[in-house]
Amino acid sequence: ENVPLCGRDHMAYRSAYFPVKDVIDGDLCEQYAMLSSELQRKIAEELDRTPSEILKKLEDLRAKIC
Repeated sequence: ENVPLCGRDHMAYRSAYFPVKDVIDGDLCEQYAMLSSELQRKIAEELDRTPSEILKKLEDLRAKIC
């Protein structure tokens, strides 16, 4: 497992005060590209997508907010 970029556990941080809905966790998204290709493939299969489709979507989101 990768250490969270900000040093915080994602699930504990996101729900520390109240449950959060409809929010994109940028740190978590950025970690996808750093995962092994096997883990990327497993995640992509769960989402009925290819790893390249997910990476493209993340790139589009990044470009949209920059």
